[in-house]
Order: sequence, then structure tokens, then C-alpha cells
Amino acid sequence: MTSISRRDVMKLGSGAGLATAGSSMLMCTTALMGSSAAVAAVGDDTSTPLGRLKVAARDSRQPVRSYDPLIVTQGQQNSASPVMGAGAVVYPTPRGSAVNPNPVTLADLPQVWGFRRDTWTRQTGAGYIGATIPGYGSWYVPIARVHRAQTKTSNITCGLHFTLTGQAFEVLFAGTDARITLVVDGKYMAYQNIATTSSGAPLSNYNCFTRFDFGYRATRRISLYGWSTQGACALAIAPGDQIEPWVRSTSPSMCVMADSYGGARGANWNMGGPFFEAAAALGIPHIDLNAIGGTGYAPNNTNDETRQPGNAFGPRLPDSVNAAPDLFFTAGGINDNNSFAAPPLYNSAAQALASFNNAVYGYYRSVRASLPNSVLAAMGPWAPRESIPPNPVELSKLQTIRAALQSVGGPWIFLDNLNGGWSNSAGASSPATGRGWQTGTGKLDAPHGDGNADIYISADGTHPTLAGCAYLGEVLASNLRAALLAL
Repeated sequence: MTSISRRDVMKLGSGAGLATAGSSMLMCTTALMGSSAAVAAVGDDTSTPLGRLKVAARDSRQPVRSYDPLIVTQGQQNSASPVMGAGAVVYPTPRGSAVNPNPVTLADLPQVWGFRRDTWTRQTGAGYIGATIPGYGSWYVPIARVHRAQTKTSNITCGLHFTLTGQAFEVLFAGTDARITLVVDGKYMAYQNIATTSSGAPLSNYNCFTRFDFGYRATRRISLYGWSTQGACALAIAPGDQIEPWVRSTSPSMCVMADSYGGARGANWNMGGPFFEAAAALGIPHIDLNAIGGTGYAPNNTNDETRQPGNAFGPRLPDSVNAAPDLFFTAGGINDNNSFAAPPLYNSAAQALASFNNAVYGYYRSVRASLPNSVLAAMGPWAPRESIPPNPVELSKLQTIRAALQSVGGPWIFLDNLNGGWSNSAGASSPATGRGWQTGTGKLDAPHGDGNADIYISADGTHPTLAGCAYLGEVLASNLRAALLAL
């Protein structure tokens, strides 16, 4: 494997160079997609959330990328005809125009496996997708993991896991703009989230199959995270090939409640950059994300929509805890107000502080009541502009979040992103580093030379670049790994 240093990544910044050359950093561990890295040893307990997380964290390895060939092509738009042509076997079986909708979806198809598919959303609106090859048209139903708030929605990809014996397979995406993270036998098949064909054309055809050709026949274990504007809705394989589910029920799962930082695009993931990168480094293949920009623990005045109480973290919990994740991570506070009057929500600074504090404590009580055995993790508000010592408002929010998490009982982990270091419910901790994760006051298009923000903060002055997502993923993973193993 070619070694890529942190310095190399910093030179690449957030442009295309990172996506093609630098993004193998932090991308994958063999534990993530489950070759032999995270095999439980005698005495390992994979029957509990903490046990599963500790085995994965202990055994996860440095990221690797496959150098095997992968040819990506896209079929005719608005056509359910497989690229491989007549004879291809499609799952679910096409039912023609008379059966509306197709009664089988990727959420219940027996040939593949996915974590808690009962919580997935069967999307509407794809309509009938016809085919130029007779017998392949159907009212296919795309799937996604959808979290609906009062006025906004968080929509992410679902992970499909299967064993394929063959040379190629295809995925029918409804809508357009497909984005795929493809991991085969524990290795990423590309340096970046797949968004183009092998010839460089964008995956912009709508309602069509996308083909992944490995160049030679073999038996492979595949994890596919595929997103489009409406979602994936079918798989196709060649006649004579075999596909069967890869059951990964002992692998750990993770859910993140977050604001727009959680939805940032990383090199390897179309969304959820820092957290999906961290999960990959920790060997966690089942990833869920409820990230909505402008939101936080309490209603706020970021924009008209987020004044609605139902967009805050607390009201969004029921739809996030229903899959009972092993690790539930909360990252918020940057949009919250705990220090100034902001009518009509808060008529005084004292009212803003009380509302924030009450919302945070109530949130963690609800999380713990819903997930009595899960590991709860949290951090302070993001701070893309460093203040030394930490800004007192940001520090106050962090202290409230930490105290509320501690008050609900373990297992829990708190990551101090403003001062460095971590602590957990077993009484273990690491010393503060004296600086936060995001340092300096610059940004990508206006560097100040005083910290990593020159490379890791995008031109908007707030959100991470592709390199920033990789860096934050590494920091999250290294802190979580140490804290988990000390629980």
C-alpha cells in the first residue's frame, strides 16, 4: 500500500487531488467490512453493545485500498434493463406493470443482508420503471434510512451486505446522481466515493442500473452503501452466478445525532464525513446518521425553519434510537443559544441559558431511558475558529453537555474537543492537550498560518473540507478507541 502522510493530505487540501490521491487515509479497516480482522477470540463477549464495540476497536487495522480492477458503467436512463442484457437475474423479481408496488424490496430481500432493515423506509415516487428488454419492468420501491423532523429530513444510504460468486453485479438506482461506497473483501474499491463511471462521466442517468465489473470471476464479500435522489431498489447478477446474504449480526452499530457538521461530505462517503470515517477506522460497518443543518439541543433562531421545536435533537430521538445502536454519539451545540436574548424564543440571556440547560439534561435522560445498555458518547460544540483559552460561551455549553451525560449513568464517553482529551464512565481519562481539535483562525481560501483551520476549514469559514473530514474522523476514532478499551 502506498503510504500517504498527514503532510501529503494537508498539501492536497479539499480539491480533487484529495479525492484521487489522499483519501485512502482513514478510509477503511479490514475489520470494517469484515474480513478476518475482527474475529472474536475465546472469552470475547459480542453479546453486549460494549463487548461488540471493544472487539472491533481492538482489532481494527490501518486503512487499505484494493488495487483490483473495477469498471463502472451505467445503463440507459429510465430503463430497468440490466447492462449485462437479457438473461440477467434481478432481485427482487420484476412483477411487470400490473403489480403496483412490487411487494418485495431490498429492505426484505432474502438474498442480501442489512442491519435492522425493519427500520428502513420504503420510498415513494419512483413510479413504474419500464425496460427495453422484455420482462424487467416493475414498480420498484427504493429504500433509504430516513429521519423526519418537524420541517426537515435527514436521508442517508443503507448498507447492503452479501456474498457474490461472479464477475460483476448491478444496482438499479431510482432517481439520479448515484453515489456509492463499495467495499469488497475488506477493502475500498476506489480512492473516493464513486460518483462517475470509469470513463469519468457522472452517474447522472436517472432510473437505471449501474454496473460494477471486477474483471474476473471470484467469490467476494461485498458491502455496498449506495445513495441516489430516491434510493437503490434492485440488484442484478449474471445467469449462473450466485448471491447470498452476508449476515453481520455480531458487528457493532453506531448512530449519530448531529447538525450540519455531521452531514459534511467526506472523500469516501457522500455524507456524514467525519463520523463515517471514524466508524470505518473503528471497524463499525452499521452506520446511521440523523444530521440536520442549523439544529441543536434546543430550538434556535438560526433560520425560520429551525424555530420549530420539532427540529431540535430531543424530538428527533425516537426515530434514531429505534434500531438500538451499540454506540450513540451526539455532536451539537454550535447552533444553540445559551447566552443572549433572541426574541421571540428567548427574551433574555437567562432564559436562553435555562432553556439550553434544560434541553440538554432532558435529552440525555431520554437517550439513556431509550438505550439502557448502549454506549453513549458526546462532545462539545464544534469550534471552527479557535479561541485560547476557549471561548467562555462554547466552554459553558461543553460543560453542560458533559455534566448532563455524566448524570445519566454509564457506559458513556465524553470527548473534549475544545481542550483535548477524553473521559469515560469507568473513571478513566486522558490528559488535556491544551488545544482543541480545530486550531487557528484561518480557512482554506484565507489562511492565517496559525493552525490547521487553513487546511481543514472550507471557504465558508465553518464546515470541514474533505481533508478536514478525514482529520476529524481520525481524531474521533483515536479518542473513541482509547476510551472504549478503557471502559
